Amino acid sequence: MNIYRGIGASEGVAFGKALKVNSAFMNYPRIHLETDELIPREIERVKTAQDKTEQQIAKIMEQSTDVLNEEMNAVFAGYQMFVRDKRFVPAIEKKIIKQKINAEWALINVLGELEDQFKYIPDPYIRSRFEDIRQLGKRLMNNLLAKSEMDLSYLKEPVIIVCEDISPADAFHLNSENILGIVTELGGLTSHSSILARAMNIPAVVGVQKITSRLLDETSLILDGLSGEVIENPSDEVIQAKLNKKEQFNFFQNKLRELTHKDCTLADGKIVSLAANLDFMEELPLIEELNIPMVGLIRTEFLFYHEDNIPDEEEQLKTFLKIAQQCPQKTLTIRTWDIGADKTSKLFTELLNEANPALGLRAIRLCLKYPDVFRSQIRAIIRASEHNPINLMIPMVTRLDEIIKTKSIILEEQINLEISGENLRIGCMVETPSSAFIVDDMMDLVDFISIGSNDLIQYALAVDRMNEHVADLFAPFHPAILKMLEKIVSAANRRKKDVSICGELAADPIMQMFLIGIGEITFSMSPNKILKTKHILSKVDSRTCKKIAFQFISKHSLEESNLYVEELRNQYLDNIEL
Repeated sequence: MNIYRGIGASEGVAFGKALKVNSAFMNYPRIHLETDELIPREIERVKTAQDKTEQQIAKIMEQSTDVLNEEMNAVFAGYQMFVRDKRFVPAIEKKIIKQKINAEWALINVLGELEDQFKYIPDPYIRSRFEDIRQLGKRLMNNLLAKSEMDLSYLKEPVIIVCEDISPADAFHLNSENILGIVTELGGLTSHSSILARAMNIPAVVGVQKITSRLLDETSLILDGLSGEVIENPSDEVIQAKLNKKEQFNFFQNKLRELTHKDCTLADGKIVSLAANLDFMEELPLIEELNIPMVGLIRTEFLFYHEDNIPDEEEQLKTFLKIAQQCPQKTLTIRTWDIGADKTSKLFTELLNEANPALGLRAIRLCLKYPDVFRSQIRAIIRASEHNPINLMIPMVTRLDEIIKTKSIILEEQINLEISGENLRIGCMVETPSSAFIVDDMMDLVDFISIGSNDLIQYALAVDRMNEHVADLFAPFHPAILKMLEKIVSAANRRKKDVSICGELAADPIMQMFLIGIGEITFSMSPNKILKTKHILSKVDSRTCKKIAFQFISKHSLEESNLYVEELRNQYLDNIEL
């Protein structure tokens, strides 16, 4: 039994077999061949890919005779030899015939077996040569695939996915019915792997270093999204303990259902405003079922798969109207494209080789650079506002002129469409230090603001939220962050402007108590966090929240803040809630 520790990113306990997805082969279909007639086609695909791979290697060596040194020439010569080796392509063909699986899946299986064999070779140099085989396999995979995509919709049995990371684009091909849990090497609490797992209500542990090289397919695992543990080949005693924990967690979740049709109220009766984030259309029934009064953040870049093309105006309108239909009379906050940084797209060539994507061309910067793409979305949102109240939200604002230019485009398109702005409010995200400092000036131009806590913390503390090596430096209760949040909320309340918080921090109960103590604010979060929020906030009153806010603002160091956070968690949260 081995225990690996990471960050518990999505609550729940899962038991199952590992399905390892190597990072270099993240995106490929897994298909069981239903009939023997499909086998020859797959074998022919392998042969075609093999021929193409050989041609590519030969061309590289021919065109690069003056560039490749002796060692690299030897590597490519090795590729040429191994691509015809009986341990490689013939082994893939045997897998296809014996297991009745598609060529890509068979390739992954063969590479996995070769990797296991190389692990036990004593000579470190020869052992390290497997990396060359992996690279050859990657080239063969690229030639098998007309288009890469992580398509796990064909899974016949439930599994725990073990991979390097899951991108927003990959999420379009996940089938939650057969995914028991997710384990990734990369990421932290606010990485997109974590956000996606929570949105899909799948237990997840992220930031588990080198986990893909430590586990084999079919390994028995326990994934504990509450404690951040991944247990390989657990003992009977551990299995029983985790089964008890899972039962306790499920009981707690069922008890929360009793709060479905109740407002979120503090102990003194004060009502707290809650809203739902929408990342997938599949979350709409849950928003309706939990009676959530509004949708506080629609991440449009998650709703549309935009690797081939950006959806046109009609496609976007159709999606917005479908959301409106399932959320009648609920205000919908639609964030305009936040493409860039970790949500890249090959459609915009500038994004492919940015040295520092988080500080590069993303969100409103990209939209203003590509006005046709932006206008298409603006028009769809304006047209949707004829059917439902809409809040249009601009992300990643750092300058006032970004708001002014956007408002000008909106006005032009309203005139072109002959649609009034009665049902449309314009707001922006406060998620950079610059926007926090000019928030009063920004509120002269907008109807509402929303705090994007994930990016605000990342930029204020200079911590890459996707980097598991510095995940512990991502500190929401850092005095600088608390003072920023106090400034933003107080300014909005003073100006009588609506303010919400929509990052992952919005679902943190201690942060909720702090912000309620500061002033009026809406918390927008994953739908599956709503009931837990109602339960915990019912334990405190307004006066207690004000005291908590005062105590936090009085802290001078992160250590003091974290000690106070721990004290409050022990006081107000049960073990299963932690």
